[in-house]
Amino acid sequence: MELVLGLDRVEKRHKGGILALGTFDGVHLGHQKVIESLKRRAKRLKKRSIVLTFDIHPLKTIDPAKSPPLLTPREEKIDLIRNLEVDILILANFDRGFASLSPEKFIKDILVARLGIEEVFVGKDFTFGRGAKGNIAFLKKKSREYGFRVKVIPPVKMGRRVISSTAIRELIRRGKVSKASRLLGYPYTLYGRVVHGESRGKELGYPTANIRPHYEIIPSDGVYVGRIRVEGKDWDGLLNIGTQPTFHKGLAREQKRVIEAYILDFNQRIYGQDIKVSFLEKIRDETAFKSPQALKAQIKRDIAQARKILNFV
Repeated sequence: MELVLGLDRVEKRHKGGILALGTFDGVHLGHQKVIESLKRRAKRLKKRSIVLTFDIHPLKTIDPAKSPPLLTPREEKIDLIRNLEVDILILANFDRGFASLSPEKFIKDILVARLGIEEVFVGKDFTFGRGAKGNIAFLKKKSREYGFRVKVIPPVKMGRRVISSTAIRELIRRGKVSKASRLLGYPYTLYGRVVHGESRGKELGYPTANIRPHYEIIPSDGVYVGRIRVEGKDWDGLLNIGTQPTFHKGLAREQKRVIEAYILDFNQRIYGQDIKVSFLEKIRDETAFKSPQALKAQIKRDIAQARKILNFV
């Protein structure tokens, strides 16, 4: 896959082909259907498959207060689309200038003049242009004028649920990470840096890596089974999110939430390193135990349960 960082980097050799267009936050199963449909069509016509997406969520520029946290940071989104094996990925800078383009100007200047597309694939709810005033009907109308075709891919459902980035964010916030992962098509992943904590885990005999997240959505408080990638290698582990109520009785609401990873069969020092954490399943809520010893006994049971779950993943 060729990565083009910015529409200003598009060259004549990139013009022409079949395009998929969207924000694609999460690159979930619905997005994957759009991109796979694009690939099949491009292969049939012997054209290049091109994905045009954005470096940030559009609302980050248009209305920052309403912008949702990203399911996938920029580099992760690039990797997920690369894994889908398209020919070209164009990552546009969604700045004020881009946001100010009228729907007509977006079609004329970007899709036609700059990209020279022959067909464009979009999801059912796709909007574009200043104030999101461009819709599917307008895109189809202008496609006839400018000589390209529009293919609208219907939403993907899992059961009765329509797969969407909004629905996935809500599941993650509620701690339903296994359901969110089914809609994504892969385990929900969080990125962060290992920082010094209060060493509570070490005192209990279970040293943990305290993680300062890089702005992704944080699941609800509780204990999760997961996998932790350190320097390119994946390790099994437990993840705890919460306020450590066993050690802060009566003060839990005032405590800052922390994310801790206990990595199974691991004894390396990784302070200051960036790691990747994948959430597989929530096994219990966070609980205030009567004593550190009671918490230690529960951690032992959590580890045994985690090993059973991981044997089947």
